[in-house]
Amino acid sequence: MKSLLSKILRNVITQAILAFIAFVYIKFIYGTSCWEFKNKEIFQKYINEKKPFIVSFWHGHLLMLACALQWKIPVYMLISNHRDGKIISKIINYFGIQTIAGSTNKNGFEAVRQILQVIKEGAVLGITPDGPRGPREAISDGVLQIARLAKVDIIPLAYSCKPMKVLHTWDHFRIAKPFCKGVFVVGSPISPTEDIEQLRISLQQAMDQTVKNADACFITKSGIG
Repeated sequence: MKSLLSKILRNVITQAILAFIAFVYIKFIYGTSCWEFKNKEIFQKYINEKKPFIVSFWHGHLLMLACALQWKIPVYMLISNHRDGKIISKIINYFGIQTIAGSTNKNGFEAVRQILQVIKEGAVLGITPDGPRGPREAISDGVLQIARLAKVDIIPLAYSCKPMKVLHTWDHFRIAKPFCKGVFVVGSPISPTEDIEQLRISLQQAMDQTVKNADACFITKSGIG
């Protein structure tokens, strides 16, 4: 049964249908809900100054963040070649976000080459530093190396909302519900340094704090959602 489901999900037509359904669902959530965008001016400052940057967010926050990356300048996302990655790629393409297939580990050279090229041309890069397989909310080397090679800052981004369903998946994937109140929060920019471990610590702290700031908007005695 599992192998049959896997075979179905690898089908191109099935992937296209699932991607379209997900896109419609995301648009429906966004359109029926009230969203606040905190610290948006941080992004705008970089854009106004024509300074490329990396947007970093956890894999569990993927659902709604395409809605926060809507700019006139090109936006790319690094997406794995895995089956799930292909579906995600199709979804975000509906939002006008282009994708770079691969990872900084597997087939890394070609992906990194493309990333450096699009950043050089002034594009923004979105990346999940704990994707595609985890460990959850832990910074991998890829985003750190890219920032150092491209000499660009990394800006954390997170979202939270109420009501919200957190799935029991490896990434604790967040599902926003229609007619919710939501928030996108931009964190403090992190500049690349020669000391990669210090860079990792700085980005980890900034990412964690950004999520806390987003969740704090909806925390009650019974939790979020």
